[in-house]
Amino acid sequence: MKNTLFVIALAVFVGLHSLTASAAGVTITGAGASVSLSDLAGTPTMLTVILKESNAKDSNLKLAEVREDRLIFFTNTGDIVPYMLDSIEAIEVQDGIVEQRRALDLESQVLRAEHQRIVERAWSRVRDLFQQNDDNQALKIEAAMLLALSGDENAHDYLRQLAGSNDISLQLEAAGMLFLVGDIIPENLVRQGLESGKRDVRVTAASLAGLAGFQDVVPVIRPMFQDRSVQFSAPAARALARLKDTSITPRLLTMLFELQQEKGEAAIFALTKLQDTSVVEELKFRLLEADGSNRLRLARVLFNLGDPAGVDELQHIFKTYPTLMPEVSLPLATNGYWDATLFLRNRLARREDPTESNLVFRARNAQALLASGDPSAMAVFQELLRSNNSVVTSTVFSLMAELGQPRLITLLQPSIENADPGFALNACKAVISLALPSFRERLLEYRVEFPETE
Repeated sequence: MKNTLFVIALAVFVGLHSLTASAAGVTITGAGASVSLSDLAGTPTMLTVILKESNAKDSNLKLAEVREDRLIFFTNTGDIVPYMLDSIEAIEVQDGIVEQRRALDLESQVLRAEHQRIVERAWSRVRDLFQQNDDNQALKIEAAMLLALSGDENAHDYLRQLAGSNDISLQLEAAGMLFLVGDIIPENLVRQGLESGKRDVRVTAASLAGLAGFQDVVPVIRPMFQDRSVQFSAPAARALARLKDTSITPRLLTMLFELQQEKGEAAIFALTKLQDTSVVEELKFRLLEADGSNRLRLARVLFNLGDPAGVDELQHIFKTYPTLMPEVSLPLATNGYWDATLFLRNRLARREDPTESNLVFRARNAQALLASGDPSAMAVFQELLRSNNSVVTSTVFSLMAELGQPRLITLLQPSIENADPGFALNACKAVISLALPSFRERLLEYRVEFPETE
């Protein structure tokens, strides 16, 4: 893997060097300093192309690629626009600001040789899945996203073209994949989605706005947050929290006690994301009268904010509410609380009906023990990956990515060879997330908004 990535990086460097030389005749204005095309390529810098003879201008473009005879741009909506070099009079840097290039995921963390071989096989398997699944667009889009991470421009262009299609739902799906690649989400597309009459499109657009950090759309998302429907209020709460809108805090404290589980979870996420320590005393005060699941929600926020009262309260719930012991034991075991660790070990050793809920908890149990430093739980993941239940296996792949431990790559080798394309792609995605930490971080954020379903 390391050698492969070096070759890719070297090829990119040599290509840019030679192509920049051949494009040296293009005048670049508005930057206030000497700037080359290679400085602009792959950055979010807004450009205006001025054409020869007609002096026509094409504004709000971003330079995606420099080729021997042409420059490849894309618009805010993701459309690809090529211009021949001999047709360009000049390129103007809008507002005089050259944005920083977003680094490609060409650098993986240091892996052992056996892990590198598995990662290379995962890339190869993804390439096969991309080429062989034209009839399964959802799978092909995800495969394209993974290939784009390796620098595959054909796969990257495929996503950009979908982001510029005529189907707003498909455009937003492709924009989400561009976020996972580390590329730019077209802001105009997100605004278009927020103005849609379709509820699901507006929700998706709000979630992408939060992931992309589009501060200007906060006023548009606030009414969604105030909506009584959980379909709007929960994703809007997460989006506004990502956008650091502290004005939503009072409403979040109310949402903590909503009967709908999804609203409560959204409030926990948002209060944690805002990191507003001024709410800590309010949370502690509300603990005086809360019980059961409401008490647990309050304790989880305090725990996430790093307040000692959070750990103390989780321990209290563990001892006082038997029905909540399984749920509370997971964060406590990760935090080194021995009683919770012992509970989870005993639960793993116990024979239980292989229902979906029991198997999913078994997977979460193993994750908590692995996070606490107990390597014996790896065998549980290995066992569960042989399950015929797709929800269980998908959960295991997701939990592996959350752990971020490269040693888990070994367990995934049989899974990437599975004959089922969806299963194999999920396995490859888990492998790649363990090899590329920056992709893993984006993937975990993305899954909060768009949980994987079977």
